[in-house]
Amino acid sequence: MIAAVIHIDPEAIHPVVAGEWHRTRLTGIPVPGQGITMLCGLAAAAEFRPLSDRRAHGAPHQCSRCEAIYRRERGMAPSPVRGS
Repeated sequence: MIAAVIHIDPEAIHPVVAGEWHRTRLTGIPVPGQGITMLCGLAAAAEFRPLSDRRAHGAPHQCSRCEAIYRRERGMAPSPVRGS
C-alpha cells in the first residue's frame, strides 16, 4: 500500500488537559506518550484522539497563562478581561 501523507502544522497543535487548551513550542509532531511542556509550564504526555471525542466533552477553555505568555512574546496587547 502506498503512503497517504497527512501534513500537520506543529504551531496549530493545542493540547487539551483537564478541559483547558494550551499553547506549546512544538517543533515537530510528538509521538504518543512523548512528554510535552506547555507555555505555562504544565507537562503532559501526548495522546491523539479524533476531534469528535473533544466535541463529545464540550469545547475546552483557553489557558489564560499560556495565552498571556504567547501574546507577550509576540508584542501583542494582553487579552481583554472577560466579563468586563
